[in-house]
Amino acid sequence: MSFFKELKRRNVIRVAIAYIVMAWLVMQVADVILNNIEAPGWVFQTILLLLGIGFLVAMFFSWAFEMTPEGLKREHEVDRTQSITPQTGKKLNNLIFTAMGLALAYFAYDKFVLDVSRDADLVQATTEAVTELVAIEPEAPADSEKSIAVLPFVNMSDDAGNEYFSDGISEELLNLLAKIPELKVIGRTSSFAFKGKNEDLRVIGQALGVKTLLEGSVRKSGERVRITAQLVNVSDGAHIWSETYDRTLTDIFAVQDDVAAAIIDALQIHIGTNPTRGRPTENAEAYALFLRARVAVNGYEGRNAEALLQEAIELDPNFAEAYELLAYCYYNPCATAGVNSADVQKLMGETAAKALALDPDLVLAQALYHSGNIETWSYLGEIEAFERAVREQPGNLWTLDALAWGLLEAGYLQEALGVAERFIELDPLSPAANIYLADALYAVGRTSEAVAALELADQLGANIAKWDIGIVKLVEKQDDIAIAHFEAFLEQEGLPSNWVRELVTGARDPATGQAYLDRRVPPAVASVSERFGMYSRQQTLNGWYLVFGFLDRYFELILDLDLTDATWTNADNPVRDGTKFRRTGFTAHPKYLEVVESIGIIDVWEQRGLPDFCEKVDGQWVCD
Repeated sequence: MSFFKELKRRNVIRVAIAYIVMAWLVMQVADVILNNIEAPGWVFQTILLLLGIGFLVAMFFSWAFEMTPEGLKREHEVDRTQSITPQTGKKLNNLIFTAMGLALAYFAYDKFVLDVSRDADLVQATTEAVTELVAIEPEAPADSEKSIAVLPFVNMSDDAGNEYFSDGISEELLNLLAKIPELKVIGRTSSFAFKGKNEDLRVIGQALGVKTLLEGSVRKSGERVRITAQLVNVSDGAHIWSETYDRTLTDIFAVQDDVAAAIIDALQIHIGTNPTRGRPTENAEAYALFLRARVAVNGYEGRNAEALLQEAIELDPNFAEAYELLAYCYYNPCATAGVNSADVQKLMGETAAKALALDPDLVLAQALYHSGNIETWSYLGEIEAFERAVREQPGNLWTLDALAWGLLEAGYLQEALGVAERFIELDPLSPAANIYLADALYAVGRTSEAVAALELADQLGANIAKWDIGIVKLVEKQDDIAIAHFEAFLEQEGLPSNWVRELVTGARDPATGQAYLDRRVPPAVASVSERFGMYSRQQTLNGWYLVFGFLDRYFELILDLDLTDATWTNADNPVRDGTKFRRTGFTAHPKYLEVVESIGIIDVWEQRGLPDFCEKVDGQWVCD
């Protein structure tokens, strides 16, 4: 008789199967119970070890012993003619089928019931992390608060290339609803984070902190468009409102107005006049290019966005919103790597002026014009322009972005933190929002929260957050952690990283570090500038003089730039970085007041009020 047949005869295989299934069930139950009582990890490991030992013992006994009517006997002592192994085998089969039935039942329960609960718990954990970062209690929106997230509409067209159109319609509706002050509207980045994911709507609503969701689909065929939209109550998944619109492309703007009006009515929002989309262009092709360009802007594809907008403007020279988006593209900046800041400012201002000549009511264009008009520009005027834009359109995240930047550079750290917290509230899953929050948190001394915000930004896909964490860790003199983050960033970008440890080690010496950086920064810049552009990466690497405490050299580099209080300046980035890392002594350095006076920030203090770390003593500014 073969060995395998003997294993079957002695029921060893059946015992093994029964044992494995029962052991799996035991582990699942143990896992649930131990997690609920928060037992230490070694308890589960011990159970796993005992089950493993038990398996070996079961195999030994099933091979060496046999169950008989008289009890357990050694296998060689049992007369084969009197053996009851077939009957025992049938009992084991029944046990196996019962155990497998229980296992399948548990698996189904785990998959279709507990999975939803786990996802909700996971999203709740993410939500709590976000709310903790912005120092608010993790709670659902107040009953009086009207809130909505516009999920990306599904492209139902035969042509997958029309996805830009379905995404664009979703964003158009989002921007239209964001004009309603009584309605909290979640930003595009967070809403679109769930694109293509078959996620429970209650989980999405909980993650975004809203009470309602707008979802739908778009089918485009030639000049015909079918748009289906439905408003969903997050608490129970019930449909509050739904409608299907069959229109031509020329009617697409009226559809947006109709959807917004229906939502306002369904949510019982009481406002004087409903916001309307209007007709930004009569040229359907130009509008399609505009939607493509906005997708490119959101994806930081600057050159592509600029080309698309220029083409749209050629098709319709009166397309005001295309000029406005192009002006923002230059502000962001767009297709301007290596270009002097003042030249970019002029280009942006001229483009915004063209937008306003066609439509004076464009709020973003108004702010960009004041920021870009080199004939009347002032630092204070730029801050005030974006403050007005935020007041008029509190849901416009691009203006919040710009305002947070300006306030931090000017030294209004707590105000910058407040704007960043608002940014997070409206776009909690935005990497950019979390990076802005981290900057403000670190500037006010909340280091651990700043690092947590950067880690979340990294998890959300912003690889640059690794670099930012590395800089923070250098300031905190945690060099090994910093090096690991720098190397991880460079390796993920496909760039050489073997120079990082040597540079950090050499720069840390207070006696020779500055001279070492003078030698090593230029080749380090050259090794990465091809990917990112010489200017932006050189700014970052020159910032290492700041984080290692070589402030005289850092200010020397700033003073070599085009310091001016009449236009934008290339000194903006290093001054903002220095303000963020002011614990290095940047704002207390004697050269700080010289720099901020040259670029117009002291004029802001004189007219707007004291920054967070300076005061006037006997007519002289004193900063710490």
